[in-house]
Amino acid sequence: MFIELTEILRCPADHQESYVVCVPVEMDGRRVVRGGIGCPVCRAEYPIVGGEVFFGGPDAAAERAPAREAGPPGGAPEEVPPPSYDAAALRSFLDLEGAGGYAVLVGRAAAAGPDIAELVPGVHFFGVNPPEKVAPSALFSVLQSPRALPVKTQSVRAVVLGADFAGEPWLAEGVRVLLKGLRLVVEDERASPSGIAELARGAGLLVGEKRDR
Repeated sequence: MFIELTEILRCPADHQESYVVCVPVEMDGRRVVRGGIGCPVCRAEYPIVGGEVFFGGPDAAAERAPAREAGPPGGAPEEVPPPSYDAAALRSFLDLEGAGGYAVLVGRAAAAGPDIAELVPGVHFFGVNPPEKVAPSALFSVLQSPRALPVKTQSVRAVVLGADFAGEPWLAEGVRVLLKGLRLVVEDERASPSGIAELARGAGLLVGEKRDR
């Protein structure tokens, strides 16, 4: 996990938002390879293992590690249905101008994360609940969170929800964490998240912009 990402993280438990504390044990440059995230409100502790943050707790980390090492049954690469866009198209949809800040890709959309991170180097992209084949790197952080986006309200510059996370509560979560005036992409053209002004709809996608409230 990119250590500066800590500034926008929150505990996904159902309580008021608060900062979290990152305790690195092993670093690789600006990446936390091993350590933990602590919540000062509920005292929850979330492990960082292999560069991934597990907001589901130690059990989730223990289940993920063998899958990373062994791969899927038969040793074949995990089959993830390809999205209807590539990283260059996604960059156009998101219309990110200027450097700085963060953007989140959720579910299968995170498969495009490493590629778009190279195309838009001034923004740090991170994935939440990505396919198993998507690994963390110096350019792309990976978080696992089964209940909600572990991100503070109005803290990211772009949100992309994969088809596997295109329903509730993830639509509302995507709107919550997005900064006003910036873009949400959903891999479901039927989606109509509250608070989003539609910019384009079709080819399996909704592209919208967060309204001022």
